[in-house]
Amino acid sequence: MNKHNGELEIDEDAPFEKRFWTVQRIGWLIMLLVILAAMFGFTGRGGLSGINKIKKASQSQSLVLEYDRFQRYQVSDKLTVKLQQLQTTAPTITFSKVFYEKIRVEQVVPQPEKVEINANEITYTFSISQPSGDVIFYTKPMHAGSLEVMVKGPNNERVPISMFVYP
Repeated sequence: MNKHNGELEIDEDAPFEKRFWTVQRIGWLIMLLVILAAMFGFTGRGGLSGINKIKKASQSQSLVLEYDRFQRYQVSDKLTVKLQQLQTTAPTITFSKVFYEKIRVEQVVPQPEKVEINANEITYTFSISQPSGDVIFYTKPMHAGSLEVMVKGPNNERVPISMFVYP
């Protein structure tokens, strides 16, 4: 029988413990960053006012888009399209294929006169009597991940939009 003078018979692995503590502290830091990002609105609605809202315009400002950069899977949202300096009473708004494949449009206000879908895009045609107007698309993302959509306005000006959909 071995006597241990004042020592406990416990196996120690000091290098392992040091690595484990380092990994644990990195995990704490990541959790803190996620919580701060959520508080400041980087993970969806809420947080700092306006940090999630994106406003993009075409070069001539005739097509202005307002949307949330961060969205949630199968949670309703809206995309506002502001049409300005219209030269026609039947303006069109065209979205690339990704839009109608990965986002469900639940409602469009005002209702379009015509909707055309082809292999690469979807086109909405509206009847607007004034030289400017707003069109609101109430949408629901159907796939999580990053979305890159090209929007084409009535003067064939293109505005790319990108959003991230959380699962």
